[in-house]
Amino acid sequence: MAAIGLVAAVPALAFAQSGSAGTRSGATIDGVGQTLTVDCEGRAAVVSGTENEISFVGDCPSLTVTGTDNRIRIALRAGAPVNVSGVDNVVTWSTAGKARPRVSIQGVGNRVAPAR
Repeated sequence: MAAIGLVAAVPALAFAQSGSAGTRSGATIDGVGQTLTVDCEGRAAVVSGTENEISFVGDCPSLTVTGTDNRIRIALRAGAPVNVSGVDNVVTWSTAGKARPRVSIQGVGNRVAPAR
């Protein structure tokens, strides 16, 4: 009898998890359609998923973006690595002074540019 109760509970648990827009752990964002402002606090910024709009502020030593149609604004350390893969992601960055990040782009339609 206990096994029947467990089987009935599993589909309900799976349904509850599927309704989530995503997760955030420190400066790591994963999900769909999130709009957030996140303080890196010295941690690497990471975004994966689809159609997220994320602004990273504070001390961001690096950025990694994977997924589709993410829009990222970030304040980076001088010379920070920026790795973008996936499709149609847009990263707008700023740094102190005239320093530029080290950019690596893979995928289709990804763009990385300085803030204006």
